[in-house]
Amino acid sequence: MHIRASAPDWLNAVEIARVRLGFARVVPNCGAFADDFHARLFELAPTTSALFPDGVSNRRAKFRQTLVMLMTSLSTPTELKPALAALGNRCRACGVVEADFAAISQALIGTLAAHLGTKLTIADFDAWTALHGRIAGLLTAGTALAAAAA
Repeated sequence: MHIRASAPDWLNAVEIARVRLGFARVVPNCGAFADDFHARLFELAPTTSALFPDGVSNRRAKFRQTLVMLMTSLSTPTELKPALAALGNRCRACGVVEADFAAISQALIGTLAAHLGTKLTIADFDAWTALHGRIAGLLTAGTALAAAAA
């Protein structure tokens, strides 16, 4: 698998490895991780709970599916970027607004820190923050395109 470490708008190989290691550490307890993430998100942005009407089991499954998609595609940003923009489009259709992405980022990083504790180094934190910043940008771009088309 080829990793384009020189792409300035994506993660480098070391950041990708750090993100994947963090994911590998939380995936055995992904259900609890998803529950904690959503609880944190709903605390930070209560209106986002209306975006998840399907119930806990569907919410867990979608969360895990999204994380797996991200982890398997981190090394191929040219394939991942259109998928994330399309996800942003679907998010907008469900009522997600740009401000929600900041709460999602804060909830994800906070949940990761809570679950990994001292295993989350500053470099790991920085890699996850960089990843979510790029993801939020792509999702926001997808929501902006959807808004322009509406």
